[in-house]
Amino acid sequence: MISDPETKLAAPFVRCIVAAAFVLLPSLVGRYAAAADQELTVAVSVDIPPYVVEKATSGFEVDLMRAALPGYTLNFVQMPYDDLETAVEKHRADVAVCVLEGATDDTGVFYSDRFISFYNYAISKKSAGLEIDSVADLAGHPILAWEDAYLELGEAFQKLFSPDAPDRKNYQEFAHQSKQVAAFWQSDDAVVVIDGSIFRLVSTQQGHDPGEAVFHAIFPPNTKFHVAFRDEALRDQFDERLKALKASGEYQRLVYRWHVGPADTEPGK
Repeated sequence: MISDPETKLAAPFVRCIVAAAFVLLPSLVGRYAAAADQELTVAVSVDIPPYVVEKATSGFEVDLMRAALPGYTLNFVQMPYDDLETAVEKHRADVAVCVLEGATDDTGVFYSDRFISFYNYAISKKSAGLEIDSVADLAGHPILAWEDAYLELGEAFQKLFSPDAPDRKNYQEFAHQSKQVAAFWQSDDAVVVIDGSIFRLVSTQQGHDPGEAVFHAIFPPNTKFHVAFRDEALRDQFDERLKALKASGEYQRLVYRWHVGPADTEPGK
């Protein structure tokens, strides 16, 4: 058979292309996988202004997470607080925002340094004229709280409103804090237990004057929350970035922007 000179010349070139493909393919696949790894599913609560706003498109928590994880595409998914606590452990999310710190021994969950603090109050209407100077003074009053609040506000509160306690009959929990605030304003004598920033903003949005309410500071100064991660290295990276944001003043700027902080001071002080 007569050989085609052009075919003879092309054969080495084709072999080089094939060889190069075998060399480059793993690298390209690796780069694609690395790019895919930059996408994270981040669990956050249902809307609780000013922390999570407009279906998790903005708010203090959303903005802070984006600032603390640059280079990642964050896909926020919203869920009730009860589900949020176990979202990472049950592989429903890569990251869960604003959870209480738990054990990491068997769950494979890694918790960040303190991410945010909520400043909780017992709040009553001025017109009700209630004297509330301690947790014990809440007994006998209708109490409106968030999910599992009885576990998070100290021993005295838990003893008073745990599921088997006599005063539990006066105690109601809400998955949506907008409904919690609305229930407060619809009642004459209820006491709402809630973060001061959430109460002020939601009340204003609903057309109520927060100045008509009394903030009773009967709880510990704040409740500290963390961010849960499935990946330990990502948690470490997050903690370092969070420290940098605080050192640069960016964290505090977000605090002021979203008016987050105690009710009786400038935000964040």
